[in-house]
Amino acid sequence: MDFLQAYFPRVTRADGSSSLRLTIHHAVYFVLLFVLVGAQPVSNFMMSGMEILLAVNWALEWDMRAKMGRARRSPLLWAFLVLMAVHLIWMTGSENASYGWNDIFRKLPLLAIPLVLLTSRPLNGKQLAFLLFTFVSTVFVATIIGRIRMATIPDLPYRQIIPFISHIRFAMNVCLAVVIIVWFVVERRTESGERRAEKRPLVKDWLLWLSLAVALLLLDFLFRIRSYTAFVMLFVTSVLLLAFFWRRIRNRVVALMSLLAVVIVAALAVMVSIGMYNDYYSPVPLASQPLREATVCGNPYQHKQDGLIENGNYVNNYICRAELEREWSKRSQMELDEVTENEYSVYPTLIRYLNAMGTTKDSAGMAMLGDDDIRAIEKGIANPVYLKGTSLRKMYYVMFFEYECYRNFGAVKDFTMLQRFELWKNAWRVYKKHPVFGVGTGDVVDECHKQLFIDGSPLMGTKKHAHNQYLTFIVSFGAVGFAIIVGFFVYALRRQRVLQIPAVLAFVSFVLISFITEDTLETLAGCVFSVLFLCLTVGSGEQKTEREEP
Repeated sequence: MDFLQAYFPRVTRADGSSSLRLTIHHAVYFVLLFVLVGAQPVSNFMMSGMEILLAVNWALEWDMRAKMGRARRSPLLWAFLVLMAVHLIWMTGSENASYGWNDIFRKLPLLAIPLVLLTSRPLNGKQLAFLLFTFVSTVFVATIIGRIRMATIPDLPYRQIIPFISHIRFAMNVCLAVVIIVWFVVERRTESGERRAEKRPLVKDWLLWLSLAVALLLLDFLFRIRSYTAFVMLFVTSVLLLAFFWRRIRNRVVALMSLLAVVIVAALAVMVSIGMYNDYYSPVPLASQPLREATVCGNPYQHKQDGLIENGNYVNNYICRAELEREWSKRSQMELDEVTENEYSVYPTLIRYLNAMGTTKDSAGMAMLGDDDIRAIEKGIANPVYLKGTSLRKMYYVMFFEYECYRNFGAVKDFTMLQRFELWKNAWRVYKKHPVFGVGTGDVVDECHKQLFIDGSPLMGTKKHAHNQYLTFIVSFGAVGFAIIVGFFVYALRRQRVLQIPAVLAFVSFVLISFITEDTLETLAGCVFSVLFLCLTVGSGEQKTEREEP
């Protein structure tokens, strides 16, 4: 009975009488939220289904007098209503109405979830804690599934380690799960948790140590899926939390240790970056010697001398294709011009692989390749580091090679970060043509693609547009629409004072940082992530003992 009362409390009217109908609807509301929170990191289908069922339950519950009262008291709800209203108003004059209405349809969670969560009866503390526990557990189980896939599926691309939603969206969920765990640990050892801590010494607090172990495993998984944005999110958020709540840390030792930890992490990041840079660019002996004209067999070398460097060696020097073709045909059934599994030709993959080994690209270099190396090249693996290196080293080497291709050839296509830079510049050019009111909800993609063709960009024909939520908004709605949206959200967050809760500030920080590198609100998973936990915490922070109107 205590369990039922805690998680399925009886709803009472203003006169003190209980309401079975409202109690049932609130219980269904909590169960649907439980499924939605659990599905959020793993299933788009379940997310859509739960949104629909939550809206149906909300409508059948009715009780509109109480809901309208909560709506009037919720600036955050009005901010989301304004966001969707701007999308609708800026549909006026859009030539591509089909895209505009599809975009609004994709963003319906930004209307439905706030409307339901911020006008329904608030959850109590135990219900909210249970939902957060469900979320963390689901994320952790999903990472276990990802690790099993890595161990059982050979050469699994890192973007496919998580099969449920995109690895970027999942990384954001991992970051949030880590913050929730840290929030739990801090609360357990301070304030209301002090009495428990006195009875259970730190060294014997198994739940605390288990929570920290789960957090470390989640952080390790971020390395596995190579999410650069996730690490930036966590570091920037840590700095923000320390800056905002420095004065509220009563224990000066804890405050100084927190500051020291941030400084150490920053110093380690700089040291690791410098170390990886030196490792990548340190010349191998072959690159330091005068260029030779012929192989040991007397065949001429080709030296492009274009300056492209990988693993300390010049990629396009010391190439003898005739010898490579002869020796490769003896070791592999694939032709040199055949396409590998990752849609790259065997020949440039072989050149890069031999180059990374610090050898010449001829018969002598081919003799240094083992059978495992041949199989790796056939699969499109262009550097032994990608095969045998740590996740961190792979991450840096990919970034350095992308930079080298851009520095020497201006290449951006198929390069994650550089592609974003090109799309950002392109979107900004579109905005400067329509600075006041933008191009409209429906025409943002068409205008961005048109600008790529006008500029002759290497990304002509791409399906992406801005790859930055801020730029997408400012191109769509101009300075006027963007200012309206930002103004209402700033007012709402200040008025409801939710940023005074460290975990909420961390969550908002994650969302805002993700907007820099992603069109977060262009997908169902991104929309639900951006709104669900904010509305949960804000809704649960309202008066929990309110009595329902008759």
